[in-house]
Amino acid sequence: MDRGDAPVKNIVNVKIEHPAKARPGDAIEVALRLSDDAGKPLAGEATFWMVDQAVLSLAKERPLDPLSDFIVERETKMAARDTRNMAFGVIPLEEIAGGDGDELQEWGAENNISVRKNFTPVPIYLPSVKIGPDGVAKIKVQLPDTLTVFKLRAKAVSGPDRFGAAGGEILIRQALVAQPALPRFIRPGDSFDIGLVARIVEGPGGAGKASITAPALTLSGETSRKIEWTQNRPVRIDLHAAAPAQLAGDATLGFRIERDADHAKDAVEIAVPVKQDREATRRFELVEIAPGETKTLARAGEQSRPGSFSRETIVAADPSLIKLVAGLNALVEYPYGCTEQRLSLARGGLALKSFGPILAAAGLEDRVSANVKSTAQIIDQSIDADGLVAFWPRSRGTVSLTAWSYDFLARAERAGEPIDKTLSERLANILKLSLRSDYPRLLSGDELRERVEALAALAEGGKLDDSYVAEFSRRADFLPNISVAQMASAAALLPNVDQRALAALIDTMWSRVKFANRNGVQVYAGQAAESASPIILPSETRSLAEMVRAAALTASGDPRANALRDALLRLGEGDGWGTTNADAAAIEALAEGWRRPTAPIGVTFNDGGQDRALTLDANTPVVRHVSSSDAPLKIANGSNAPLVAMIETSYMPAEPGAKAQATSDGFTITRQGWRIESGKAPEKIDVRDGVLQVKQGDLIEETAEVVNPEDRTHIAISIPLAAGFEPLNPNLATAPAEAQPSIAPTLPPSWVSYGDDRVFYAYDSLPKGTYRFAFRLRAQTAGAYTQPPAIVEAMYKKGLRATSAGARVEIGK
Repeated sequence: MDRGDAPVKNIVNVKIEHPAKARPGDAIEVALRLSDDAGKPLAGEATFWMVDQAVLSLAKERPLDPLSDFIVERETKMAARDTRNMAFGVIPLEEIAGGDGDELQEWGAENNISVRKNFTPVPIYLPSVKIGPDGVAKIKVQLPDTLTVFKLRAKAVSGPDRFGAAGGEILIRQALVAQPALPRFIRPGDSFDIGLVARIVEGPGGAGKASITAPALTLSGETSRKIEWTQNRPVRIDLHAAAPAQLAGDATLGFRIERDADHAKDAVEIAVPVKQDREATRRFELVEIAPGETKTLARAGEQSRPGSFSRETIVAADPSLIKLVAGLNALVEYPYGCTEQRLSLARGGLALKSFGPILAAAGLEDRVSANVKSTAQIIDQSIDADGLVAFWPRSRGTVSLTAWSYDFLARAERAGEPIDKTLSERLANILKLSLRSDYPRLLSGDELRERVEALAALAEGGKLDDSYVAEFSRRADFLPNISVAQMASAAALLPNVDQRALAALIDTMWSRVKFANRNGVQVYAGQAAESASPIILPSETRSLAEMVRAAALTASGDPRANALRDALLRLGEGDGWGTTNADAAAIEALAEGWRRPTAPIGVTFNDGGQDRALTLDANTPVVRHVSSSDAPLKIANGSNAPLVAMIETSYMPAEPGAKAQATSDGFTITRQGWRIESGKAPEKIDVRDGVLQVKQGDLIEETAEVVNPEDRTHIAISIPLAAGFEPLNPNLATAPAEAQPSIAPTLPPSWVSYGDDRVFYAYDSLPKGTYRFAFRLRAQTAGAYTQPPAIVEAMYKKGLRATSAGARVEIGK
């Protein structure tokens, strides 16, 4: 019977001791104290963190009481990135006395002000703080540069049955605050207003100085000036800025203020992200260079923006090295980042972990471990209610993607990478369940294929029950081509495999492959026809990659094995094997088989200047040459061995993204804006001479329409925004009512995200039909901005995509 008594013997009294106020950038000390109901110290362990209160405004904070954590409904995991302080109101630093600054221009250029740059919303998170018998743990915290209120939180345990929690807050403030007013991001060619609000928090008003700097932008107006504060009234300074067409990376802006009376100061530096106004043009070319030959590559032939042209050339003696680098480059550059795509990038890097020169050629030499760790986190966040890994968080998982995820974790652990063993065991247990014929989450029509995917992954992790190998081996004639190869590889990994069963599997695999005889040499000519659900990404490349692996494990001396490997190489192009999934499979199959040069090979590059001579050898099996010149490029092979070169040319077209024309290849996509006013019908905003005109403060509903002429899978829809708009995310707990659009998507997406610069929808399956989407924006910052084309594309069908027309957006005052 519940009498309402507090369980005092199960409670830890937690106290957080901290200063009530602090300055930005200060180092402070926080003490955690644990005690029992009688006030006696307790030993224990605590989790401690601090968080900007602005982050807590994004959603309702969960209760600190640990008791609710013991009986919980499985929560949806979500990664949140708060970028509001990047452009607005991030606040000040230390006050540094001195510097009379008689000349205003000299004051604007001085460097003795402590500049606030670090605005992290979570300055500290300690998952395990040990607390001794005295019941006290002291923690040093370096505060960031934000002027805000930081919330302090602690959860503690003492022994097996005592729990407690506590909270607190610290006010971070200083005498003056320089508060920038900026767009969240900008694009090349944008022109916009920037502002500086100079506020007094402590002390008198009076005369002062202010300056704004932006070396990468063109500023119009007085950048350094004298100001006059009236007590309790801020001073605002406005300038106009223009972003050059060749701008890229970040644009750094500096804001400084000083009060003459006491030389109190504040300075803020903000790096505003520069997003491209259109997609870059990319071209790939593979060139063979015979011994002693010089190949000349022509100019790109299209006018590009100044500073945007890049031509990267990779040269090797072994063609497989070129294809491996091409596959890695494709994985690095792929834009959308679903679970499978993150997984494929990590798989590719892991397969080549011990081959530094190849990773270096793709810019991955220092990223393998970080990619393994972040991919494991993505996998964990993408597990659905039945324990299966999905392509997107909160969408429906598949056995196949779960198998690929577990296989990856097993390989990562074997390669010496630390992994989440709890996650690995969890996936293994689900895969064991999926081996049963009555498992309900197998894809209809592909049950055997998915069960073999699970079996192969469990074999990779050393958790395979031999009886399942025997069962599936007896059904080899009914298995898809890729599944037969996977079964052979799985059986070969078993210590006590029945060699007759293994030989039968290999024979079945060879029977599925077509060979032809060309000039007395046996060559690959295709595979037996089959079909599979496109949800699980079947491809000739993946099937061939699994066959190459099976042959390497069981029949490496068979001449047909070399024919399979050569065929896999031929399927690769200058941009890889066509999809991220195929790229990773091919890289894993080919990673161990490339050859180092046996003797030094000289290669010379010349793009209009001096010759650049490089040498291929056993320690440098690939060489790389990057040029920013569109002059003809000469590549000279100074050896008696043939070479292969991969050339990737990229540049931004001279035409601005606002003038980009619509394209259609398998889809169409259009977009339309509407002005929303309370009590009135939506007002259509027509494009006039390529320009959309709105007013500062207008509430805009953006709609996009996609026409899909046939059933398709894995569709990405990306709708870029003009920089002067503030996106309104209706999914935030604190979103205003006006953030909710007037219509829901025609079909709920598998995943949707609201970013600063785009709204993104993803569909695992998109049936034939016409689809509409809507979201809302607030016209925030006056200026003229590029609205890049919206994009719809099939992520695993190369070339199947469409774009809308670009436009110019003018936000008036």
